[in-house]
Amino acid sequence: MQRDSGPGFAATFPPRRSRVGEMRHKTASHLRAWRIPQQAVEDITLAVSELVTNAVIHGEGAVCVVVRLVDHEVRVEVTDNSPQPARVTGAGPDDMSGRGMFLVAVFARCIEVSKDGYTTTAIFSLTGGRR
Repeated sequence: MQRDSGPGFAATFPPRRSRVGEMRHKTASHLRAWRIPQQAVEDITLAVSELVTNAVIHGEGAVCVVVRLVDHEVRVEVTDNSPQPARVTGAGPDDMSGRGMFLVAVFARCIEVSKDGYTTTAIFSLTGGRR
């Protein structure tokens, strides 16, 4: 990801569930300041919530979130210290969890996982491509 282009923010924090809401609010605030359409703000904010929750629950160590506006895309990068990559799984109708990455996949143009498995990047198009 191009860290030096476009507006953005980064945050690193211990893996606490309380940080999920903080990242959701911080992301929404930045997206609104960048004049992102409201529906995209809601979709991207939900995806950030799911990605951070995934890192907090299934990852290891500190969580780093980077959100950038690059060209006509919002790039969300979440890193933790676990080499186990995030992946879309199938949750049954009675399962209480297991749908987070599926939701991210619905809204993102694409999801990339680093070769080492530590970082998941979701890319959201702002030009009318796949949400």
